Amino acid sequence: MRHSLLRVIPVLLTLAAAATAQKAAAPQFTADNQLIRPKDYREWVYLTSGLGMSYGPATANQLSDASPVFDNVFVNPSSYKAFLATGKWPDKTIFMLEIRSSASHGSINKNGHFQTDVVAVEAAVKDEAHIPDKWGYFGFTESPGSVSDSAKIFPKSAGCFACHTANGAVDNTFVQFYPTLLEVAEAKGTLKASYHPVPTPSKLVHIINDQGWDKGHALFEEVKAREPEADIFKESALNMMGYRLLGAGKKAEAVAVLKLATMSYPASCNAQDSLAELYEVNGQKELAIESSKKAIELAATDTKVGADRKQRVIDGAKKRIERLRGQ
Repeated sequence: MRHSLLRVIPVLLTLAAAATAQKAAAPQFTADNQLIRPKDYREWVYLTSGLGMSYGPATANQLSDASPVFDNVFVNPSSYKAFLATGKWPDKTIFMLEIRSSASHGSINKNGHFQTDVVAVEAAVKDEAHIPDKWGYFGFTESPGSVSDSAKIFPKSAGCFACHTANGAVDNTFVQFYPTLLEVAEAKGTLKASYHPVPTPSKLVHIINDQGWDKGHALFEEVKAREPEADIFKESALNMMGYRLLGAGKKAEAVAVLKLATMSYPASCNAQDSLAELYEVNGQKELAIESSKKAIELAATDTKVGADRKQRVIDGAKKRIERLRGQ
């Protein structure tokens, strides 16, 4: 009996510790219904970081800001596990948002940004017992760098609730910005019907590769109608997609994407030069020569590329024309 108890006691202690940890990770409130800031939220499940994100129209100051803020998102472990299993957020879910300023010069860093001081700490909570609207939003920052131990719920007039309700991809949450959980929601079918995801360049490559150019082009047009500024329409993205399709052996599809790039960016010598290269690879000799000539012409007036790049385009196009005419 003694040996049995010795084996059972550690198990019971482990279960008790797990139950205590789960309770601590759930939302805790004061007697006057203020949310108590979890002290260990940095030990929770980290979801993502955004850099310089803004949900409203960009101001001139934001556009010129050399020090955009980072926002780091954490969620309590039990809710994370529930979401992985169901694609939904259970009651007692709590997200912590830690906003930090950024710097670009420090130690050995010469480019990009790294995180520095805490600017603000906020929370999003789903708790039907304490919040009439199920979801509530809280701010723990009394002044920059000063974080309180508890916080009152933001009034609905502050706009947080309305924004999350209208734009959250799953329930009242911005799962669209959490790449690993977005995949879960897609697989579980829990994305809101009102949310229409914009495919990334990599995802679009997979769609074209697996389902053909007609499917890909239809998706291009669908996204363009509602999100004309989407990343898939950037010249660099179109160029990348074309060459990735070429690497996958999809020559005709690669040419189609680069043709779209030249139509979208008719003044670009780079786009025309890339199309000429793909025409050549695809055995379309005359079209390759024609696009090479256009690339040379555009290099004279293209203001978005430097002199060195222009010269490389011109030299490469001339060699291509000579090569093709000599065949």
